[in-house]
Amino acid sequence: MTLATVEQVAARLGRVIDVQEQPRVQAFIDDVSAMVRDYCGTDFQFHRDQAVPLEPTPDLSIHLPYWARPVAGISSVRWDDGTAVDGWVYRQGSLWRSEGWRHAVQPLASVVVTASYGYPAVPGTVTAAVCAEVIRWLAVQPGVERERVGDLEVTYGATAPTQGLSPATREALRRYRRSVISRDVWRAGHAL
Repeated sequence: MTLATVEQVAARLGRVIDVQEQPRVQAFIDDVSAMVRDYCGTDFQFHRDQAVPLEPTPDLSIHLPYWARPVAGISSVRWDDGTAVDGWVYRQGSLWRSEGWRHAVQPLASVVVTASYGYPAVPGTVTAAVCAEVIRWLAVQPGVERERVGDLEVTYGATAPTQGLSPATREALRRYRRSVISRDVWRAGHAL
């Protein structure tokens, strides 16, 4: 799934993208979309009533993985043997339960959450970042290594520089990026 369209890029360029240029623009959209999904750790799609397996823990909270957020709703929480889990509350990306998250009979039983999660539509910030990156890539001519406007200086290299996400795009996507916090380092809000 691409995170922008040729028409959205054209609207931001302020011109029609001709038929000969469309395959190149679409290829850039595909490439940038893949890089954004990898960078953010999410596919920006909506998933309805999907099973999300979670490892058991003696803690009072169990965290839903980043890829299963934002959560639109949770329809069930069960142990992997199908038994319903009772007494849970969902808050800020975690399920809380006063008894902890270990099965009384099978302590290694997994928790299976059936949830709807993700994005019903690609967020506007993501689409804007993808379009801006595609336009930036279109502005770089193959083989151009460096340009200077004053006294017009162009330096050509053997190959074009590797295309990747710019610092501005990375900054724009920061709120959608997976946060990495080790559970071994952080427990119940206190550093060990």
